[in-house]
Amino acid sequence: MEDNTRRKVLETFNEVKNTHFTDLKDAIEEYGAAYIFDVWLRYIGIVGYTRDILAVLSVVGLLDYEEEW
Repeated sequence: MEDNTRRKVLETFNEVKNTHFTDLKDAIEEYGAAYIFDVWLRYIGIVGYTRDILAVLSVVGLLDYEEEW
């Protein structure tokens, strides 16, 4: 399941940003995880909530988030 999700996120990012990454790690290294998450959220129709979602996930202990973007 994780590989499938990784592939979907990478395909979405490449489509939206017109990039050609073959590895999600490379995209994250260049753009940052929060930005890639924001692109994916916008793609599925969730606009304007990325910071709030990341903050809540961090507060409840599901994510250690400190990345600025």
